[in-house]
Amino acid sequence: MKRNTRKGLGAILAGVGMTTLLGVMSGTGIVRAVDVDDQTPPDGFVDAPTEANVTMKERCIWYVDGVASAITLLKDASEADDVYDGDQYSLSKTLDDYVAWTSGSDTGGIGDADAHAACTFFGEQTGINVDGVWSGTEFTAEAQNVVGASDVDDSPNMGFFADLIDDPLTLNLTTGTCRAFGAWSVGPSIPAIDGLVSESILSLSADDATERPVDLALSNDKCNAHVSVTASIPQGQTPLYAGKAYKFTGPTFTTEISIDSVRTP
Repeated sequence: MKRNTRKGLGAILAGVGMTTLLGVMSGTGIVRAVDVDDQTPPDGFVDAPTEANVTMKERCIWYVDGVASAITLLKDASEADDVYDGDQYSLSKTLDDYVAWTSGSDTGGIGDADAHAACTFFGEQTGINVDGVWSGTEFTAEAQNVVGASDVDDSPNMGFFADLIDDPLTLNLTTGTCRAFGAWSVGPSIPAIDGLVSESILSLSADDATERPVDLALSNDKCNAHVSVTASIPQGQTPLYAGKAYKFTGPTFTTEISIDSVRTP
């Protein structure tokens, strides 16, 4: 603005002639431009901050279904006899599949293993381990409906310990439908052995998990394991109460679930 003022003053002085210009210069020795007051910005000009509203996608988390609360063994289809007659007696039970899958942390849940809620791991994908272990190998035996008494413990005669070779108690596992960025591991089967530590039912490492599943059905990580339990009453048992029903109570099976967040560097 001072530059514009100097040009204006020069134009005025030139109009009165050189003599006048010299007179001014000789009187003061300085030609000074007059400052102009700062101009106030026109109305309507304000600061313009930048902002945006973006909805965050749901975080992927793991869901597990199919964990049995009780296992009731029945006569196996291969067993010829309806009653125990002193020969080995085969028992079995097909259980619900173990199923593990990822879905959204807010709207995901039971029942959406295939039609999953859209989600992402935000670069921090995790895997899953579903493990299991038997509490032991012993089966106790109670005679039922004995006249004059309640259920009678007849374990000394009919109780037994599951034997890994002749009369095993086993959680049998086979692979169902599994999908992921990497590969799932299912099984192998888990026998009842005293002192056995937890064994894998199904697992997926963090490196093998899908980081950002496509927002379509059947695009999430999911795996199911078919499950059955087999056992047998040994041959040579001698019930105190022949002709009566017996209830056998065996080991419990505990399912353990853990999240794998360890990724390979």
